[in-house]
Amino acid sequence: MHWLRSTLGSRPSGDAFGRVYGVCEVARSLLGLHAIAVNVFIVAPRSTHPGIVWAASAVLAFWQIYVSLQMRKPARRTKPLFMADLAVTVAIILLTVAVVPPGGAPLSLAGYWAGGCGAYAAVFLPYRWGVSFALTTSAALLVAPQHFAMERVGAAFVTILFTVCLTMLVTQFRTALEEQEQVRLRSAALAERERLSRIVHDGALQVLALVEREGPSLGPRGVRLAALARESEAQLRIHLQDREVGDVESTELLNMVSALEKYGSARVTVSTMASHVMASQSLVDEVESTLVEILKNVEKHAGADAQVWILVDQERDDEVILWVRDNGVGMSAAQVQEAADNGRFGIRDSIVGRMNDLGGSAILKSSPGAGAEWELRFPIEAEHQEESDDGA
Repeated sequence: MHWLRSTLGSRPSGDAFGRVYGVCEVARSLLGLHAIAVNVFIVAPRSTHPGIVWAASAVLAFWQIYVSLQMRKPARRTKPLFMADLAVTVAIILLTVAVVPPGGAPLSLAGYWAGGCGAYAAVFLPYRWGVSFALTTSAALLVAPQHFAMERVGAAFVTILFTVCLTMLVTQFRTALEEQEQVRLRSAALAERERLSRIVHDGALQVLALVEREGPSLGPRGVRLAALARESEAQLRIHLQDREVGDVESTELLNMVSALEKYGSARVTVSTMASHVMASQSLVDEVESTLVEILKNVEKHAGADAQVWILVDQERDDEVILWVRDNGVGMSAAQVQEAADNGRFGIRDSIVGRMNDLGGSAILKSSPGAGAEWELRFPIEAEHQEESDDGA
């Protein structure tokens, strides 16, 4: 029981589907032990090649341990690993025909363990993958007419039914999680708006009211300032009273490369090592805002003749690297600190802060006379890239 609790509870806090997978892992491991026991005590004595039956059981045990440990890590849940799991499962099923006489192994050397590869795929991949895996293993069970048995028909039916039900449950679970996350984000956005409303009310609105009240005593310019203050105060109050929060996160996927290429100009050269980097609308917006802030800094401080080079690269499926380099006047660390001390927080908040919020990093390399180079790294969902590849 301690092993069971540790297996089910050793998932990262944000890996919700990893927890669902933990249940499947325990179930498939127990089914693997059942298949090995049946092979050793029942199938091997009936086999024409008992040594191969033992070897197949050893392969089954090794593969179950290996594939289960690999899939505990989100970065390693790749389609090639799922395909390899299916191939090993089908190979063990088909090996039964060569080493066991008809009737010697009613459920094949893989036993009920064979249904686990479809369950693994059903948890992490789109529903069609899990169902396809279940159909493939079922077809392997029924492909040899001389080994046809009603037990195999029943096992195939149960495998397909279980996998279909699991895919439907996972789909519903995924939808529920997305809806729950939207509610959480809306609540957080509303709470943040209320916090900012209090700050604005205690600060900006008080100042605007003072300007509106005292402005006319300053003459014609004061009257103009009072009118502008009155207009700004009215607009602010309208925003503060608005409690509607729109969609805080779009689920539409965009090609980040295409979004960044539009910033190319006579002074800005955009190069890409990756042709397609699919990401959510919210992530693309944040990266674009960070790039705009960097380009603004170049325009203000790098010099009139400064050129900018932007490079988008993706060395790993789950991370994007954005380099922004210019050949302007550059800056020293003291100049950066001085800008922050003077209340100019563009680098700290609009660039570094945004990257930190995305779970990434922003590194500035610069020195006087040598230009500046930003290295922005931020994570991206690997399955977005897989969906893009499927669509292509």
